[in-house]
Amino acid sequence: GNEILRRKDELSLDARELGNLAAAFSYYPMIPCSKDVLELTYEKYQPQAHGDDVSFCLENVADVFSSMPVGQRLNVIPSGFVEEMMQLAIEKSYKARMED
Repeated sequence: GNEILRRKDELSLDARELGNLAAAFSYYPMIPCSKDVLELTYEKYQPQAHGDDVSFCLENVADVFSSMPVGQRLNVIPSGFVEEMMQLAIEKSYKARMED
C-alpha cells in the first residue's frame, strides 16, 4: 500500500486493477495506508467512469461497490461518486451476459 502511494503519480492502473485495489484494501481497513489507498482508488476510478472504457466490466464495478461501505466509514468517497457508480453498474448490467 505504501509503495502504491509513493508511486501514485506515475502509476497507470486500469479499471480491473483499481477494482482489485479497492476490494483488497477495504477488506483490511485497519492497515494504516488503507484509507489513503482507497481514496486514491476512488479518485482514479472516477474520471475513467465517464468514458466507454472496455476495461470496465461488471466484475470490477462490483469490486469498487463492495468497498464503498468501508470508504464511507473512512470518509474518502468523493462527492457524486455513489451516483456515478450506480449509473455505471446499471449500464454494465445491461451489457452483461446471463452467465456473468
